[in-house]
Amino acid sequence: MIGGGRLIIMQFRVRAYVGFIVVSAIAVTTWMAVTWPSFSLASVAGAAVFAAMGMVAQAIGHSAKKNFTGSIAFLPYLTGMVLHPSWVCVCLVGIAALVGECYQKKASIKRAFNVAQYVLSLAIATVLYVTFGGKSILIDDSFRLIPHSLAVIAFLICNTLFVAIAIGLSTSRNVLEVWIQNVQGSLIYDIVAIPSVYWFAIFYVKLGSTGVFVGFFALFGIRQFYMKNRLLETAYEETLELLVGAVELRDPYTSGHSQRVRKYSQVIASALQLPTKQIERHPAGISPGR
Repeated sequence: MIGGGRLIIMQFRVRAYVGFIVVSAIAVTTWMAVTWPSFSLASVAGAAVFAAMGMVAQAIGHSAKKNFTGSIAFLPYLTGMVLHPSWVCVCLVGIAALVGECYQKKASIKRAFNVAQYVLSLAIATVLYVTFGGKSILIDDSFRLIPHSLAVIAFLICNTLFVAIAIGLSTSRNVLEVWIQNVQGSLIYDIVAIPSVYWFAIFYVKLGSTGVFVGFFALFGIRQFYMKNRLLETAYEETLELLVGAVELRDPYTSGHSQRVRKYSQVIASALQLPTKQIERHPAGISPGR
């Protein structure tokens, strides 16, 4: 049980952190607007289309785990960025993220944080994209590995790290552990995002409105696959927890034994450098032969 004073301090830290993210997002976007003031109406149109797609994807974001929400809105947001890498796209994404957040029941501070961290993450990704030679797909449709990869990776790292810090501050958990736990489950999807962002933009440039529909349905298919995988993982974990709870209910003397076995087994498995997949398959230290 957290004491009243400790709870107040924790809430203050969370609010201060959210305020820092909001101010940083505004500051970086303003700096971009002053540094790169020009923009193209044709490019803005494409960025607006994908910002709207991201808004829809965010509005129907699925529950990934307890206390977590999963969404692949970052794919259309990043696609809009490679179409129009500027402060205008960042602002459009901010507006889209805000509208998308309004479709879900959340506290105001959570909405403010989610929108601000999207804006800040995309602003950082855009700066890296342009700095390392990235150009609008409308100007140069060649795949530039370094700027594309850096932009996507930077966005994903910032996005997941900002969220992990917020969770760590609000739950007193180790930030690094929270971040690793969140990232390792979606690493393969994040790697696929690098070429996906490029091809979504190409669909729009080459196929026009048809390309947008193709991209949207492809995005929806990825989301469904991602959601089903996450839901299966959650169902598996909850089933194990129910079984452990039933065993301990019948024998209170050994209450907590299974959880301790699980914890120590994971520590030993990690020390032996066993593959993460193998550890996840046998989280309670139960061997396959039993």
